[in-house]
Amino acid sequence: MDVTVIGHGSLMSGLGLSSSGTFRVRHASIVSLAACRRGFAKLSRYGDRFATDLEVTKLPLEGHLVLPTTPPNGEVEALALTVLLDDLYQLAKREGYSPAAAQRLAELAQAHGVNLAAFLWQIDAETEHDVVAYRRRLFALTGFTSSHYIPHPVRLVEAGYALTFLAPGFEGTGADDVISVRQETGIHTLMSTREAWQRKPNEDQLAYFLSCLLGGVHGIGIHDLLASISEEPALAEELTRRIKQTMEKEQACFLTTLGLTPEDYQCSFGKPESALVRSGLGAFLNGGLL
Repeated sequence: MDVTVIGHGSLMSGLGLSSSGTFRVRHASIVSLAACRRGFAKLSRYGDRFATDLEVTKLPLEGHLVLPTTPPNGEVEALALTVLLDDLYQLAKREGYSPAAAQRLAELAQAHGVNLAAFLWQIDAETEHDVVAYRRRLFALTGFTSSHYIPHPVRLVEAGYALTFLAPGFEGTGADDVISVRQETGIHTLMSTREAWQRKPNEDQLAYFLSCLLGGVHGIGIHDLLASISEEPALAEELTRRIKQTMEKEQACFLTTLGLTPEDYQCSFGKPESALVRSGLGAFLNGGLL
């Protein structure tokens, strides 16, 4: 069984993905997500830093695959990876969700004759796209929920269903005795890159920013993440230096980590020069306005 996973933060770059090993990716593409915005909110499990989250303004969560020649339309863009279940379990563990719980959901999906993402969508539809009821149903089915990230279904207009990991906030995790990290730390709303840096001006946060922004090397629109950086000149200078130092290795790392051929890569993400322009990263590195 294959499943498409959408990464909206460090899962958008080879640098970020490689910390979890290598993957057998069947397909990779840019995806655009409707009616949501992205920012930093959840305190990470892996250091003194805030990780990304999505604030969905209209449920259910929907999106569409994007060709590298299509200009960004202002929606949040992310990376969609179609992987085998073993790779999904690896990613679930990384995101703080139990691989055993993910496997149980996959077994239930198989029993229903659908893939995991489609099964999650069925649950979401049965609960009338109520995120609290949906999480409670997952907890009832698996006996597990997470204070970090929980898988949530996404309907892709062109390609069925995918899943992404959303951090629960004050609305709850689906279990009364499991308190979300966002609630524990009092993070009610998403922070911009500048705001996250003001809270965590340290090496851990800087390294995480880098792993997210390198997604722009592959043409993924990151205008939202870049927008506030110019308000912190020292941060902008240091990120510019690190991105320029790392970006040449990033593409090779991306190919190796995901097992993509150069031909498959170019089909999904286009030529390097065009990708930098499309994502907004090229303008940022040149000191231009976004």
